[in-house]
Amino acid sequence: MKKPEISVIVAVYNAQKTLVRLADSLKAQTMPDFEVLLIDDGSTDASGSICDRIAESDARFKVFHKANEGIGTTRQFGLEHASGEYTIHADSDDWVEPDYLELLYKEAVSSGADMVICDLLLEKGKKVIYRNEKPRAFDRETLIDDMFCRLQNGPCNKLVRRSLYTDNNISYPQGLNYGEDQLVNLKLLMAGASVSYVPKALYHYDCISNLDSASRGVSPQKILQGERFVSELRELLPQGYDNIIDNQLLIIAYLAICSKAYSKKEYYAKFSGLKSVRWKDYRKIVFSIKLIIWTSLHVSYGLALFMYGIKRTKKRLGL
Repeated sequence: MKKPEISVIVAVYNAQKTLVRLADSLKAQTMPDFEVLLIDDGSTDASGSICDRIAESDARFKVFHKANEGIGTTRQFGLEHASGEYTIHADSDDWVEPDYLELLYKEAVSSGADMVICDLLLEKGKKVIYRNEKPRAFDRETLIDDMFCRLQNGPCNKLVRRSLYTDNNISYPQGLNYGEDQLVNLKLLMAGASVSYVPKALYHYDCISNLDSASRGVSPQKILQGERFVSELRELLPQGYDNIIDNQLLIIAYLAICSKAYSKKEYYAKFSGLKSVRWKDYRKIVFSIKLIIWTSLHVSYGLALFMYGIKRTKKRLGL
């Protein structure tokens, strides 16, 4: 049997409200030769049965049911069961354009690139934001800096040659569900991945569904995961990328405020070194979050907690 040109890996966890939308957008692809791996990561809602119904209606869809292990391990499970020449991930909250796979694949073939990136549409209810994902340059150093400090770091707008994973023993870190996509991107680039770009938004990122999921996940445990991520990042990065480490620490500092993971003394012991960062270098962090972090470091940790409380209340009220 001929192997598909692309394997689309979908990690599914409690996605009964959005999964059919994604599946329908994949069924509508203009490129016919692909497979979709629906991996039910121990869902407790109707997601598992929905996966089964989708697969029954379209032979290109394959279903795997497994115990809950988190996003990183589930993505790795998908890679190990994929058979396509190229792989790409799609999140169950989101959806794609009809020519999503065709345009990425055509660019990969014509350019010979190991990784092809496309633009994104950030869906915020009635508001849609076009996100340009073109790297400033395609040398390894610039790509690493851009993927951590400028561009979206997830795998859903990146078609990757599957042999790049297998030939270089690149895998998702087991038990890590924070920053796992960034570590894999870094490993791919360090392995010499050549990169190309399609100047079109082919992927719809549902900010509302993803924001709800992220806000439920802020906890002291997530902070510990973040600290493990930074530790692994330090081991992988060459010298000269201190800005990338600082960028990740700023995000963890904000999550620590959200979850009240540390006392004031512990917070300053861990993050006071960030006082000297150049804030304009971190364009991926929105201004309101930067302001809360800056306040925690330069004015008052208690005031930063208060500001976060106001921000959270306004979000709940839709203001």
